[in-house]
Amino acid sequence: MEVYVDNNATTKVDEDVLNAMLPYLKESFANPSSLYDSGKKTRKAVNAARSNVAKMLNAEEKEIIFTASATESNVTAIMSAARNSNGKKRIITSKLEHASILETMNYLETQGFDIVYLDVDDKGRISTEDFKKAINGDTFLVAMMLANNELGNIYPIKEFCQIAHENNILFHCDCTQAVGKIKVDVKELGVDTLSFSGHKIHAPKGVAVLYVKEGTPYTPLIFGHQENNRRGGTENVPYIIGLGKAAEKIVEDNFQSIEKVKELRDYFEEQIKSKLDDVHIYGDVDNRIPNTSNIAFLNANGNELAIILEASNISLSNGSACNTTEPKPSDVLVACHANLKDYFPIRVSFDSYNTKEQVDYFINKLVLNVNMLRRKNNGNSN
Repeated sequence: MEVYVDNNATTKVDEDVLNAMLPYLKESFANPSSLYDSGKKTRKAVNAARSNVAKMLNAEEKEIIFTASATESNVTAIMSAARNSNGKKRIITSKLEHASILETMNYLETQGFDIVYLDVDDKGRISTEDFKKAINGDTFLVAMMLANNELGNIYPIKEFCQIAHENNILFHCDCTQAVGKIKVDVKELGVDTLSFSGHKIHAPKGVAVLYVKEGTPYTPLIFGHQENNRRGGTENVPYIIGLGKAAEKIVEDNFQSIEKVKELRDYFEEQIKSKLDDVHIYGDVDNRIPNTSNIAFLNANGNELAIILEASNISLSNGSACNTTEPKPSDVLVACHANLKDYFPIRVSFDSYNTKEQVDYFINKLVLNVNMLRRKNNGNSN
């Protein structure tokens, strides 16, 4: 049996999404900027996909820009704000952000910008008081994620955004791990810019979205006439069509599927805690996206577990997919002051393709191998 539980890293392309894309890889291949009929037809399909994405986010179509990745969207939003800062230099972010945010902040520091990295508590939560204290008259941007990719934590972006706007500060929100798992309504959140990626919601890799609220100062990262002069480069039509279809399916499903995913996640955690002692779940367990479990076991190293479980055709990770090229502690868990000497976690992220049969198989293999590692390390086994 094959079990894939690393859906925060990437998701399987949905069959309906693939079928929607295929005609634009074969017959309808015209450049959407072309003036002849086949080009106009392709342009119409791209705009239909834009409409689907806008509906999913409760945005206006003209506020949606298609990009190649959430990383590009994040960098574009931050660099645009920096170029329109009117001399202001302070940006507020958190220590738990995606690498595309943090590495852009590292670059901006070399250019004289003042970056405030907010601390978190042991559950990965950000204090509203700390956020308020970080704001000064030189602050022009806040960049924070809605949901964390490793812990699953959901952050009070609506509240933070209101505080930012009271101080005439722009707000960028990375929603890559939130879209499709919880409601993401740009009008409710109030954010000025927002990003997410197609491959997290069963569309292909290589397509993403940058939402820019109408009236927000904006300078492109990639210049060109496409995307209404907001992002240069010929549109990746088949992938945009796929993303539009994925967004349409999310709206139609209305989070019914994710409720079933939450039941699987909760069942998994309950079973593991009933079968093993000394289990710890990182993050804010009462306020997280429905599919994610960052779970650790005393005297059973997460890196070793991931490798051993792969031999049983179980695919998972021990942290962010952007931080797995070498076995080092997760920056997110370090920021949470986690006990990574004795408890080193695995990140499990389910989706609607997972079945209870798969989860039971996974649980049995996980319990077996945790006990094996504990015996090997002279720990206590159940």
